[in-house]
Amino acid sequence: MHIHFDAKYKIANFTHLIEKKSDTELDDEKVENLKGIYKNADLMKMHAYKDAIRRTGGAYVLYPGDKSVKRKGFHEIIPGLGAFPVRPSKTDDGITDLKGFILEIIEHFINRASQREKIASRTYDIFKSKPSEEDCVKEVLPETYGKNRGLLPDETFVLIGYCKSKEHLDWINSRLLYNFRMNNNRGALKLTQETLNAKYLLLHMKGEESSSRLYRIPKPEYRVTNKKTLERLNYPEPRQQAYLVLKLERCTDIEFKNITWSFKELEKYKSGRAAAIPYTASLSELMKVKAVPDE
Repeated sequence: MHIHFDAKYKIANFTHLIEKKSDTELDDEKVENLKGIYKNADLMKMHAYKDAIRRTGGAYVLYPGDKSVKRKGFHEIIPGLGAFPVRPSKTDDGITDLKGFILEIIEHFINRASQREKIASRTYDIFKSKPSEEDCVKEVLPETYGKNRGLLPDETFVLIGYCKSKEHLDWINSRLLYNFRMNNNRGALKLTQETLNAKYLLLHMKGEESSSRLYRIPKPEYRVTNKKTLERLNYPEPRQQAYLVLKLERCTDIEFKNITWSFKELEKYKSGRAAAIPYTASLSELMKVKAVPDE
């Protein structure tokens, strides 16, 4: 992370430039000075340092004025913009405000739990590799606000689950619950990072080539539930001694309405008896197998 300082000693009253409300507040002489092309270009350069140079945390002007100005981009001291007076004299080095700011910056860099540290880590993860041609989703998706704030298609995962019968499907729809096998049983759910962060569940049944049964997972909370509890909930013919049960919501996103997905085209799909084994796919992968309706 870099902090840039730029000396602007040809600007006599920098604070007027960044706090000016209107031309009528200044006399004619100040208006002419503030509208000088080269001075406006200097200010634009300060913004360019912050916005165009990689890993820049802030850009600050050093000028022979008498007032410090610090503007935070968000909540912490950086990212930000500002200005500091530097006016050395025989009795004063003139860098009191600047020195205090640099000490604040050092203290901020020591904090490994800062928001700036999280931004830096996330930015590195995003830009460390060039995007591939597969990193392209032009399908209509829910807008990323409210409950969908974090809905990034390549980081949003969908569980693909199997429904064994119509009775099983009716139970799922009435209870809005879905159960997975657990332990070392064949077909047990693997608790991976993708599984635990899944936002949707897509159900399919035997003999189907595609499915439109999409449910939302409000919280990735998997509850261990024994056979007797499922029997009490009228689950049709539970065979395992324990299951992982997940609460569902009906998917009301209009962007997914009347869409079916050819789940067999997904990379992790397995045929035969293994088709009942649950697996995950990113929303990007799922949208690439959206079924084309017959004309």
